[in-house]
Amino acid sequence: MADIYCIDTSALIAAWYERYKPKRFPKLWDQFDQLVTEGRLVSSALVLAECQKRSPELHEWLLEREAMFLAPDQDVQLRSAHIINTYKGLVMAGKEKFAADPFVIATAEVHGYRVVTEEVGPTSLRKIPGVCNDLQVPWCNLIDLFDTEDWTLG
Repeated sequence: MADIYCIDTSALIAAWYERYKPKRFPKLWDQFDQLVTEGRLVSSALVLAECQKRSPELHEWLLEREAMFLAPDQDVQLRSAHIINTYKGLVMAGKEKFAADPFVIATAEVHGYRVVTEEVGPTSLRKIPGVCNDLQVPWCNLIDLFDTEDWTLG
């Protein structure tokens, strides 16, 4: 069975601006589109809101794929509350721009998805990878996703 990925803001921002600009890697963005079309690339609706604040161009691209953003259902809300209360460093005062992180993790955990993040810190309970490891939620970075999907970027 193919993975379903729940992507966080850091991965979207890193891909769009830092590493795989659509103008330079159009085939990659077509492959992202294919995952969205197949229902295999999703995220929390809170990620869309974060991207609106951080990147107008990326936000515009994402709005055309708005169906990929899932509103937190009751199970995700309950699990997010648990994550926020347990991993207090994940979202703390002054770190509001990362408010989507617990919802990304909770969405993946509740639905059996794999988190995609560019955060580092697999042992830090203040970062997505560390919290995912602690909760045994599978996660990967962008390169891992490309490898899993056997994508060619050139």
